[in-house]
Formats: sequence, C-alpha cells, structure tokens
Amino acid sequence: MSGLSMGKRSKRAVAGLLVVLLAAATAGCNQPEPVTVTATPTLFPAFSRDILDYVNRCDPSSPTQLTINATAGAAVSINGGPARSGQFTTSISQAVGRRFTLAITTSDDQTTTHSVRCLPPDFPQFEVQRTGTPQTALYATLPFQFPSDGTGSYPTLYDDHGVPVWWGQKTTGFYATVLPNGNPTWFKDGVFEEHRLDGSLVRTYGTVGDPLDFHDLVVLPNGNHVVVTLTDKPNTDLRSWGGPANATIVDHIIQEITPTGQVVWSWRTSDHISVDETTQYWRDQELADPGGPFTSFYDPFHYNSIQPDGDGYVVSFRHDDAIYKINRTTGNIEWKLGGSIRVESLAFKGDPVADAGGAFGGQHDARILSDGTLTLFDNGTSRNRGPRALAYRLDLARRRAILLNQVTDPAITESFCCGSARIIQPRGNYVMGWGGNAADDADITETSPSGQRALSIRFPNYMIYRATPIPFGAIAKEDLRQGMDAQYATQP
Repeated sequence: MSGLSMGKRSKRAVAGLLVVLLAAATAGCNQPEPVTVTATPTLFPAFSRDILDYVNRCDPSSPTQLTINATAGAAVSINGGPARSGQFTTSISQAVGRRFTLAITTSDDQTTTHSVRCLPPDFPQFEVQRTGTPQTALYATLPFQFPSDGTGSYPTLYDDHGVPVWWGQKTTGFYATVLPNGNPTWFKDGVFEEHRLDGSLVRTYGTVGDPLDFHDLVVLPNGNHVVVTLTDKPNTDLRSWGGPANATIVDHIIQEITPTGQVVWSWRTSDHISVDETTQYWRDQELADPGGPFTSFYDPFHYNSIQPDGDGYVVSFRHDDAIYKINRTTGNIEWKLGGSIRVESLAFKGDPVADAGGAFGGQHDARILSDGTLTLFDNGTSRNRGPRALAYRLDLARRRAILLNQVTDPAITESFCCGSARIIQPRGNYVMGWGGNAADDADITETSPSGQRALSIRFPNYMIYRATPIPFGAIAKEDLRQGMDAQYATQP
C-alpha cells in the first residue's frame, strides 16, 4: 500500500471521527435542562442552573406555587427536605425578607443551591437587561423619588444579574455605599449610618458644630472620617450676581474628625473660593430660587463629592462647574479643572466639548484612581447636551488635563442632577449612575469603554444619586445571604 493511499484513508478516518464528535456535541447542546423551575409569583430572573440568587414579590397570605420538572436523573430538595425527581408542583409559605432554597443534584452528583427571597411590598420596581458579561460583582445604590413622597427607599446591593441580594433599613436619604471594611453605609436622619450585614448598627458619622451635607463620606485608614458641613454664612456680597449686598449663603467646611469626635483639620470653602466663581446658569437659578429644594439660602458652591489624593483632597463643586484639588498642609488650591479661569486652572487637551468652547455642567462624583487618573460624571446641565463619563490624565507639570476617554449613551440625553461614573480598574468597564434623566431607559449601566452595555437597571419613577461598583471578592455572596437571614429572622 502506497504512502499516498494510506494518507487518503487517514484523512477519511479523521473526517469521520470529526463528524461523530460534532454530532455528539450538537446532540448535547440540544438536550433540555435537567431541571426547570417556574413559580407564581414569578422569579426574577428566570430560573437557570447558572444563577444562584433570585427574588420574588410574594404575598405572605398566599403560598408561592412552584412547578418543578427534574429529568435525566436530576433531583430537587426544597428547604433541605427530601429530594424529588420528575415533574411535581408544591406550595411554599413565604414571608417578606425570608428565603427558601432549592438544592439541585444532577446525575453526575453535582449540586447547586439556589435562594429565592421575598421583596418588601414597597420595594422599588426595577427592570434589568443583561447584554454582556459585567465586570462588577455588586452595585450599591439607593433609588429615590424626586420630589420625594416622604416614604423613602431601601439602600440596596444588586448583583451582576441585577438581583437585589441585600438591602437595609428604609431611609429618605439619597446616599448609600459600602465602606472599605465591607459594611453598607447610608445617610439617615442627618448622619451617615454604618451597618453590619445583619443590619445591626456599627456607628454613625457626623460633623461637629454644623449640619452634615449628605453628598459623601470618606473613612480614612487611621479611623478618622472626612465629611462636609452645611454652614450658613451671613453678610455675603452677591452684587456681582445682581443680588443683594448682605445675603446669607450656604458655605461648606470640610472636617477631618477622629473616632472620639475631635476635628483635627478643617477647610472653609468661602475662604478660598469666591462667589464670583459661580457660573452664570447657577447664579440665575439661585437668584430665582435661593437654595432650591435643599435650603432657603443662596447656594453658590454646592459641594457634591470629596476624595483623598496624596497630600490633599479632590472636591467637586456643582455650582462652580469645577473640580478643585486642595492641599491639606497649606490649605491652598493646587489646581482647578472646569468653570471660570483662575491662576491654578488646568487647560483641557483633547476634550471635544472643551475644544468647541463648552464646559462641565453641574458635574458629580470626581474620583482619583490609583494611577492618578481623574474621573467624573459630567451632567451637561444647562449645556444643551447629554451627560458623559470622563477620564483625564493630569499633566500638572504642563498644567493640563488630557482626555483619555469619554462614554456617552444615545438613550440618555439629559441629567439635570446627581449621577456617578466609576471605572473598574485597571482600565475596565464604566459603571454609570445616570442621575436625573428623563429618558426612562436606564438608571444604572455597566458599559465597555466604547459604550457597549453589559448590564442596565431601570427604576421607573425613581432616580439614582450614585451607583458604586463593588469588585468580585470584596463581599462573599454567602455572607450577604446570611446577613439578610439575620435581618429577617424574627419575621413569621
């Protein structure tokens, strides 16, 4: 037999083997799931072996009806009871906040345990679209109504399928986040409350001498915390606005406070930033309605975020349309980006909005990444354009901010307040809280740097002040489940 004829036969044998393998693989792909689960009230999301956490809107006075079909040697145990196979229907009594479990064992002895938890009846409605693979484990947020109906909402952690896997006590505040130690924290009754996952209160964070501004909280590694006050300052000359010569304004004092309540550093905004830096749009708004919905006094600065940065703090002032870097030692302003020009201002480079003569519009959530990149959410308020997430490289030697990326969404055409933009490091997706937008298309999104959505969560009739991404590994899912179990342990 020649070498040539042997080669032909070998090729035929390999081709035949490939056909067999392809057929087997295709047959496996077409096989039905070994277990299907349907429920009334419905589960969110729809059941899948790959998803472990679900919620429903149960009626405690009426049992939840489950229809289960376990085939191909699979079996299902409900709440630790006897495993059953085949198709069957059963009823389960549920209480708000409590969960039941489905332990599914397949013919290869692989077991997955799935939790279904009942939402409170007044939990905000939400809609989720998952069109990619998120890079975020959890999204911390607190949906709120504006104007508020006074009933408040729940500080919540949503997972990468958009499932609310943890929530805390209801509050009328806007702000919720997770501290570096993994404890959820939110604004309530004039202070920030830090809670354990079981709902118990760890401590509160407040200011000294003046009311707390709810916009942000920083807890430092040494245990101190940084907050900002709402401080009335009378006899302020607003004639440059066309206003009174002796107005009372809302001033802000940044305070670093020890765990025992001692102020170890403070910085008063009006000592370093003039009311002349308030941009014209916000002057007009304040003259028409001093303080807006938050206070009866003029609000020339309107702080909304603060973050440590080396020898100082980066602070966003909405009504200056600008971000400032404050030197903690000297108290001086090291640089300013956006708004009116002062000697410390940085020039924009490569920003299409700035190149066209535009500027920030009521920006929020200015952050410095570990590599020095500045990110922020530019609302575009009063600028006749949609909001955008921005990332800049700061070249302080040459006094400029070089645009690295901007992310927009064609469905989000405005954001009159609030909002956030975070990059999942290093150089990953963007998590956006779109603030007050009228598109009603999405309130939280995770997108690629080019703007392709991986996940969106929509809250009809609610807004998002901030959406904070929590990375994988920071908080264990089982800790969240057990924390929720402890919160609702006393429910009937």
